[in-house]
Amino acid sequence: MRTEIRFAGVGSQGMVSSSIVLAEALGIVKHYQVVQTQEYSASISGGSALGDVAFSDQKIIVPWVLRPDILVAMAQDAVKQHAAAMRPGTRVIVDDMMVTDVSPFGKGVSIHWAPMTRLADEVGFRKCANIVSLGVLARLTGLLTLDEMTRAVLARAPGRAEVNLKALRLGYDATLRAVAA
Repeated sequence: MRTEIRFAGVGSQGMVSSSIVLAEALGIVKHYQVVQTQEYSASISGGSALGDVAFSDQKIIVPWVLRPDILVAMAQDAVKQHAAAMRPGTRVIVDDMMVTDVSPFGKGVSIHWAPMTRLADEVGFRKCANIVSLGVLARLTGLLTLDEMTRAVLARAPGRAEVNLKALRLGYDATLRAVAA
């Protein structure tokens, strides 16, 4: 079965890096067929950025993520840009500090507020909020265990290992608030 995941935010939030780490974990650790794509506004600092991951236990014919099953939204602009593509049953993780309005999501979308930026601030490096998001995603979806995600982060994530591991653990242990769209 094919699953599509989109990490969306603004430049410098590490959304592309998150998608690369996740894609490698799903491919190498779980042995899925995986495609990772990315899009960002290279000419504008703080412009939109996204990293997409599609994975399946069968060959992937279409490499693009068109209707995500899971969206990680790290900025309000990401919600505005991607909410219309979310269908009933889609799970959305939104940063509770950077996103203030989830009303653009349609009915049947499962929304989970997560303190990703706040937890990254606890670690002392806001730039590791993307690693926190991987922990949140792993716990919420069960796609990867904490140990499997840890191995992927250690193998691929930029930055200091001890900082990333603390951020990952905080994300995995985070308390989420679910709201109905």
